[in-house]
Amino acid sequence: MIVLLMGVVCGTPGQAQEPANLIPNGGFEIDADGDGIPDSWKLSLGATERPGTAGLAGQPRSGERCLCVVRTPGGGQAGLTSPDFALKPGAAYQVSVWLRVEGRSSQDTVTLRVAMDAGRKAFEFHVGRAWQRFTATFVTPEGATTASLQFQGLAGAADRLYLDDVAVTQTAVDEAEGLETPVHQTDLAGFEFPPGRPRLEHTAAEIEEMKQAWAGRNIREHEWVRRAEPWLERQLHFFEEGYDFSKFFTIGQNCPEDATGLRPIIHPDGSQEMECPKCGRTYRGEAHRGCARAMFNQSMAEGARELARAYALTGDLRYARRAAEILRGFAGRYKAWGGGGHAVLYILRESYGFLVPCTTAYDYIYDSGVLSAEDKRKIEEDFFRVAGEYYTRAADSNAGTNRAAIHNHSVMCIGVAISDKTFVNQAINSPRSGVHTLLARLFLPEGICWEGLGYQTYTISGLSPISEMAHRVGINVYRDPVYRRVFEGPLKLLFPGQQIMPEAYRLASRRLAALGEPMEYPFGDTDAPAHVPSHNFGQFGAGVLRSKEGPDQIYLSMEYGREAMFMGHAPGVKFSLGLYANGRMLTPRASADYGKALCGGWSRRSLAHNTITVDDRDQWGRTVAGPAPEYARRRLVAFETAPRVKVVRAADDQVYGDVTLDRALFLTDRYVVDLSGARAAGGRHRFDLCYRNYGDLDCGLPFRPVKGSLGAGHGYEYLTDAGSARTVASWSADWRQAPDSALRLLVPGGPETEVIACTTPDNQDAEKPVYAILARRWGEATVFVSVWEPHRDGPEVVSTRRLPVAQGDSEGVGVEVVRQGQPGAECFLAAYAPGTRQYGDIELDGKIASGRWRDARAAPDYAQLVKGVLLRRGTRSLEANIPATLYVEQLAPDRLLLKTGSESAGTLTLTGTFPGGAKVTRDGEAVAARVEGERTLTFAVAPETSCEVAGVTDWQRIRLEREGRVEEPGQAEEIPVVETPSPEPAIQAALAPDGTLAGKNKLLNAGFEVDPRTIPDADGLWDARSSYHLARFRAAHEYDAEVARSGGRSLKIPEVNWANEATRDGWIEQRVPGVGAGKTYTLSAWVKSSPAPTRARLCIYGWNPKWGSDYEGGVSPVFDVGKEWQRITWTRSFGPDITEVRVMVKREHQVLGGDLWIDDVQLEEGDAATLFAPDAWTEGVQRQTPEKPGS
Repeated sequence: MIVLLMGVVCGTPGQAQEPANLIPNGGFEIDADGDGIPDSWKLSLGATERPGTAGLAGQPRSGERCLCVVRTPGGGQAGLTSPDFALKPGAAYQVSVWLRVEGRSSQDTVTLRVAMDAGRKAFEFHVGRAWQRFTATFVTPEGATTASLQFQGLAGAADRLYLDDVAVTQTAVDEAEGLETPVHQTDLAGFEFPPGRPRLEHTAAEIEEMKQAWAGRNIREHEWVRRAEPWLERQLHFFEEGYDFSKFFTIGQNCPEDATGLRPIIHPDGSQEMECPKCGRTYRGEAHRGCARAMFNQSMAEGARELARAYALTGDLRYARRAAEILRGFAGRYKAWGGGGHAVLYILRESYGFLVPCTTAYDYIYDSGVLSAEDKRKIEEDFFRVAGEYYTRAADSNAGTNRAAIHNHSVMCIGVAISDKTFVNQAINSPRSGVHTLLARLFLPEGICWEGLGYQTYTISGLSPISEMAHRVGINVYRDPVYRRVFEGPLKLLFPGQQIMPEAYRLASRRLAALGEPMEYPFGDTDAPAHVPSHNFGQFGAGVLRSKEGPDQIYLSMEYGREAMFMGHAPGVKFSLGLYANGRMLTPRASADYGKALCGGWSRRSLAHNTITVDDRDQWGRTVAGPAPEYARRRLVAFETAPRVKVVRAADDQVYGDVTLDRALFLTDRYVVDLSGARAAGGRHRFDLCYRNYGDLDCGLPFRPVKGSLGAGHGYEYLTDAGSARTVASWSADWRQAPDSALRLLVPGGPETEVIACTTPDNQDAEKPVYAILARRWGEATVFVSVWEPHRDGPEVVSTRRLPVAQGDSEGVGVEVVRQGQPGAECFLAAYAPGTRQYGDIELDGKIASGRWRDARAAPDYAQLVKGVLLRRGTRSLEANIPATLYVEQLAPDRLLLKTGSESAGTLTLTGTFPGGAKVTRDGEAVAARVEGERTLTFAVAPETSCEVAGVTDWQRIRLEREGRVEEPGQAEEIPVVETPSPEPAIQAALAPDGTLAGKNKLLNAGFEVDPRTIPDADGLWDARSSYHLARFRAAHEYDAEVARSGGRSLKIPEVNWANEATRDGWIEQRVPGVGAGKTYTLSAWVKSSPAPTRARLCIYGWNPKWGSDYEGGVSPVFDVGKEWQRITWTRSFGPDITEVRVMVKREHQVLGGDLWIDDVQLEEGDAATLFAPDAWTEGVQRQTPEKPGS
């Protein structure tokens, strides 16, 4: 239940509201009727059985009032709607709101929807404990005149969420977030279908070219003909019953015993079953028969295409007749099945795996003479047109997503096959889902799909065939100016040698060349990877750094943008690192397929992507789909490239509540420097950085074995075979992937670190191990400093050292790297607070710096200042009047290279010695410069400009006087937060002397006999959780009065699938009263499932105030739970440092998991489980409420 609180507090008035604010009562100051809801606003509390109360809310952001939404456990989420406000057509508006949270959760998500009379815009805010201003900007679409703001999902996770100072103001259009690319249109007014067939997959001329290429050879050896040949004899089956995705898909295609994908068996009489290729079992249930029919339907559709292709090449009518038989069989049944969505396993597959093959077959045999006029009418009207209308709706309802392209591919096929211009226009020009709309809306201006590279290729797998079909019938969609960039953009993101969509690139290159806009085909036959420069995708949020060329090229990537969708299409883990060197990928990447347990259980977890995790859990994910280019722009700190060093740095304060993640990666010609930081606004946290690399692992630390997995959720259960060592000294680890490829990780000494060597699965293959080092620290802030050095024959880095910063890691960090055979050292610095900081003998006032010094007195071989005003060592300095990026490199004793970075235009003054005068050149051309007294040289520079200065024998100072002003980003207003502890149960039970519950069973409501719906004080005793997004995917659970092992109830965790047949995990958890230090506990639970087997595990873990959660020895193996009640148990002992104990009963992530019932849970002292005993708390409740036995 959620209630709204509106309060009045005494305090100093805040800032005045914007005079142009279009929202009446945006500060919630007016409540004339005293109902606790601000005038003109509407509040919806959602479905709930429990009444709420109103009360005062303290600490408004400004004025005297603010809104506070309070979450009651078990309740729904609230929504708040503003009054309507007027809009101007084609204008840009900025929405702003101040938000903060209180309570046990340090973070929550608020969804803002701008509801206009001509469409909607959705935005998402991740809210922390301090007041913070969130903004969203939109441009009104055509026809929009009014709008309202809808704040949704309020207090989904946090106990209390505060809102204040809501404003909508008009802004400049060029400042608007996410300005939309204009949508191109292809004029089809005069279009007529050309005569002759085929025209979908190939034209008659193209078929003739294929025949000519086989001149002198037996055309029946062509792969098209060989694949068609078996279909001349294969038995066909046409089923009167269609397929139902919602009923059959999740349970009919996988083996219940081992989750292996089943294969269909169709018997000669047409009866169906599914067989497991692994265990050999067969299944004949309704769902299995339905899946068998669906899979055979697809097989026959593909067979029809193979047969029709063979006819096109050979002219043999046997192939055409057999293809026609299949098409006639489908035409007589498709409409009776219910039309679209009832032919194959799911509707996307029906588009590309059923309709595309069928229409292609029809096109090839159209003029063969094997189809009568009535055959054609029936195929076109009862089959294709029915499908075209269904998938037109499906495409438009999936507007702006990859699915629209797949559906419109089938719509285009149907339109071209039956000569229907309406369907063709839909596929090309639909304002919701046509080719041009998807090019403009699904792809960011930099050419990358907001859903990620994987869905870029999937989308183009629909768009490219549409474009080619259009070209064959005389329509050219390649004139769309966006078309080119969706092919050029990904090339800057690929690692060396990586290829995607080669055929689509070949076609696009050919068509663009015909338009006089040649695009070179990027995937040649050369073994040496082509040189591609470093590139920052500032809208998608990914930086790619590259050094060297050819087989020695090093590729380093980091993502920092908003993920496409939580647990959705792109893993999108922020600050994930990808490293390619020695001609191969060194780090795992990507994700397993949706239908594998590994996908949701491991490869989409933050832990799997070489980035920091906080407090043993995933990053806070995104729930609103759609492009968010401004999100990435605001997270990027710097992206700069120079000849000797390249750097990308980003920071994000919205992934872990009050913790900011900040990662800087430097790439040299030999190694990577990684400064991965985490800073908390308050409190201590556990920080883990899991270094996962391919190859056999060797680390010389004295590891002690760790019992069991390192955790029970968020991917930690996949970390096995662990060993632990603690150190404050420097340490290193080596991975050897091949005889000519290895990677060394060097970590300089610093804060106390627990180093855990462990085994993890590969991101895509559960059977392939990836060996990892997990570095773990505890505190308010830390920076994991490391050097990654790929090598073939041996490493060159001989030592690393942290450079001391007086203020500690929360202010800045530096590292010194010494290479074998090179005097001096390279230094890499990052600052986390404004002002000048001392890193040993180096001064920095800026975001980032690096350089190589042979000694402190000599001029550096190179030095770089990034977004700063000062970098000084000894007597030499780089300076700027306002933050700028400068790079200097000593090319020769009398010659310098100077380079400016982004946003660094102005006047450059070099102070040094110019005994014979100085000369400045840019690209070989002289640059006007002024020399004064052989001591100073001054000339103008533009951003991203390189100049050479000849004639300087010694330089002391390089200073840039920048043009313009730089506005520093504002800081969030810090408001003290009062932690509110979880409420204690109102009905107290007797406690033992050690503070635990009296009696044998130390758990409250252990038999689930007290239902929170009737006894509200039972709320929160068992907390339901999941590895998925806490606010949006909290584990569903219910107190089941129909199923119980004893008493009147059990607790049920229902089967919930997050992707097709993959069941997501879920668990119940309880904090045990008292102290667990020095105790041995046994946890037992009675469980059953349906369907079976469903995987479950137990966990007993403790809290160590010096190191966080202690799972060692507390995570049980996985139990296979059957349909009958069975008891599972687990025992662990705690050391002396544990202050708190928690227990967990968990359903694991798996394929084809089921409902899990839990009953009679018991935690008892000792190393063995004894007979279940009701707990004292439940007995107390039942004594005080005798009129409700079992309630």
